[in-house]
Amino acid sequence: MREADYYEKLEGDVVHCLLCPQDCRIRPGKVGFCRVRRNQDGVLVAVKYGRVASYAMDPVEKKPLYHFHPGTYIFSLGAYGCNLRCRHCQNWELSQGDGEDVPFPPERAVETAAAWSDPQRPCIGLAYTYSEPLVWFEYVLDTARLARERGLKNVLVTNGYVREEPLKDLLSYVDAMNVDVKSFSTEFYREVCSGRLEPVLRTVETAHAAGCHVEVTCLIIPGLNDGDDQVERLSEWLAGISPEIPLHLSRYFPNWKMTRPETPVQTLRRARDIAARHLSYVYIGNAWEVDAADTACPSCGAVLVSRRGFSARRMELEGRKCRRCGRGVNIRDR
Repeated sequence: MREADYYEKLEGDVVHCLLCPQDCRIRPGKVGFCRVRRNQDGVLVAVKYGRVASYAMDPVEKKPLYHFHPGTYIFSLGAYGCNLRCRHCQNWELSQGDGEDVPFPPERAVETAAAWSDPQRPCIGLAYTYSEPLVWFEYVLDTARLARERGLKNVLVTNGYVREEPLKDLLSYVDAMNVDVKSFSTEFYREVCSGRLEPVLRTVETAHAAGCHVEVTCLIIPGLNDGDDQVERLSEWLAGISPEIPLHLSRYFPNWKMTRPETPVQTLRRARDIAARHLSYVYIGNAWEVDAADTACPSCGAVLVSRRGFSARRMELEGRKCRRCGRGVNIRDR
């Protein structure tokens, strides 16, 4: 544990957490909405600092990041806790659970990534993922600083539910983000996720403006966020920031507290067709029977990166442009 960043002390040893829009006022001995920031005798402490619940060397495509050093690997780690309560959460054992974890200080995390030496699976850095890294803020910030000093990349896979000041603090060290925009509906966020939409949209806009590489994921759930109008509005908003931002439309399966049937393939295809009217790169994820993972040149259609599962192979990609027609593409590469 260590003292948390971004809070203020109130009367009666109450603390006001200023990290995320949940705006928790926490009495002594209690925890905030995320369950991992606790008032200890009038001091807000990050109870999961330096403790990791899950870690692995993953393909960067698994995050998913399709336009950030395709075909490479990244050391991925996560802890317990989340500042949303999505009823359909696919990682609820970590986000809503509290099981065993292990000590993993920032120095060990960075050294693990730096020491990786498999030439067939080059490791580019660290990904803070699996649950919600923003509630692990202090650990992520300290680790990302050390990683940057070692020349390693830092990636966030996040729900984007954070206040603007801590986000900007963290963005100084973050190279890429995949932000989960769960729906373009305020009602969905309130009723399904126990949160608000607006802060998530601001996170995407702020990260892109700061020069961070951004990709967006939306889990398509039948009857809740799969309407044509929602997909249209999400795509139009994202294109207003940049039509070059990749959008991943992911297939939902029943999990945690939601029992709706899985998303039909035809729903995903329809959503992709709608989004593709506004965006240059739209992918379908979590549906292996759909061939929608290759990155194609928006101008000439040449396959820039071919993907099968989580493996990726460069084809007509040359640096950050299409070898065939010369069009520039939004891909950060070695």
